[in-house]
Amino acid sequence: MRRRRAAQFAASISLLLIGCGSTPGPLTPTAPTAPIEGPALAIVDSPVAVPAYNREDWRHWIDVDGDCQDTRAEVLIDESRVPVLFRETRGCTVDSGMWISPYTGGTSTRASDLDVDHLVPLANAHRSGGWRWSPAEKQRFANDLSEPDQLLAVEASVNRSKGDQGPESWRPSNRAHWCSYAKAWSRIKRAWGLSATTAEWDALQLMLATCGG
Repeated sequence: MRRRRAAQFAASISLLLIGCGSTPGPLTPTAPTAPIEGPALAIVDSPVAVPAYNREDWRHWIDVDGDCQDTRAEVLIDESRVPVLFRETRGCTVDSGMWISPYTGGTSTRASDLDVDHLVPLANAHRSGGWRWSPAEKQRFANDLSEPDQLLAVEASVNRSKGDQGPESWRPSNRAHWCSYAKAWSRIKRAWGLSATTAEWDALQLMLATCGG
């Protein structure tokens, strides 16, 4: 199962999802430029008590279709610019290929140098309302192959520097990707009923200003 061919996951969740606030970043808000299509994100800045985030609750890198290739392998196969090579004859673990990181524009050829990043990090989704989801919903989010921009092969060092930060405190060094990043971030949060903070929304607007047209 390749990402672009994956069946669409349910786009709406019937739960009322509430996010918790974060400290505004140093960005200066600007007037909105190109609007984000679809319903507006819920802006929530009032801190609420939420359970502590536990990464183990968000089971990821599972083999959905039983072909021995887990979600990480599916992403690496789909995003490689050349046919990948595997570590074993069965073709389960990707060894090499050619990947261009959208975050930096850099090229990598060894799969071991890459992480598969959740564009909207799992901990961020947790704080934004995902803490209320069932284990099955958390697993679906963590392995969502239906959204082309949620899971991205990027340099491991870049993914780890990003951590669970949102656009109010972390943005790709490749400014040419800011437009796509902001659109994807808001699209994913809308689809999953997740909220945003005011600082997060202001940062998205600043990034959307690079879209042009």
